[in-house]
Amino acid sequence: MTRTARGAETGLADAAPAVEMRNVSFRYANGPEALSGVSVSIRMGDFACVIGPNGGGKTTLLKLMLGLLRPASGEVRVLGMSPTEAQRHIGYMPQQSHFDPQFPARVIDVVLMGRLGAGVGFGPFRAADRRAALDALNEVGMADLAARPLSGLSGGQRRRVLIARALACDPKALMLDEPTANLDIPSEEQMYALLARLNERLTVIMVSHDLGFVSKYVRTAVCVNRNVHVHAMGDLSREEIFRLYGREIRLVEHSAGPGHRHGPDCHHLPVGEDAAHSHKAPGS
Repeated sequence: MTRTARGAETGLADAAPAVEMRNVSFRYANGPEALSGVSVSIRMGDFACVIGPNGGGKTTLLKLMLGLLRPASGEVRVLGMSPTEAQRHIGYMPQQSHFDPQFPARVIDVVLMGRLGAGVGFGPFRAADRRAALDALNEVGMADLAARPLSGLSGGQRRRVLIARALACDPKALMLDEPTANLDIPSEEQMYALLARLNERLTVIMVSHDLGFVSKYVRTAVCVNRNVHVHAMGDLSREEIFRLYGREIRLVEHSAGPGHRHGPDCHHLPVGEDAAHSHKAPGS
């Protein structure tokens, strides 16, 4: 299967924005307003990261883009279409995908599920579907494990398989919810490097807590806490992060070795001595 080049090289950059939201509000049943009057524009070919405090509306925003939720008011357009119409052009990796370790699913079987999003429908997969699945596995460096049981893979390898599943429908954009949650530091870095390579041909939009790693790759920060503010990643300041979270968080100057982790309110960002809290792992 021929992979398309990056949007700027295929004319996609001159098309409609990848995502455009105008004055969007959303409220869960019997709950407070999750998002209020949100307007966002993410250009085609961008690598955007949705950040914000727990409960601030990050996953809600992503699900509105995906058409999994409908706004109470306002308009959402994705690739120039309604989110529902755009779904077949979007590769999605949810925050958590649960697989029964006893279920005898092979890696290739999991990736083939992504072909259902390409309009294949139910029934036997064709040779073209298998080629597409193998192409997707090759792109994430997992083709040699295609026949391996999913239960025999590491956490990082499983995430790559799930990204391959999202790629199998040959999408124009990739949306991921916390793709590096609970991964160790080396696996996190490898995952972000993979997403940066995929961004050479795809729009990538993800939710993440780890500003330090993503700041090396991401171009746009979508800051969410009921309202939304969009910044170029290089313009995102410590003051903006403190304002966004509305409470004391730790900004971490990270130089830790493998296996070092911090909690979700501990953001890895290069900071100076005037930051609220600077920390390095013991022995680093």
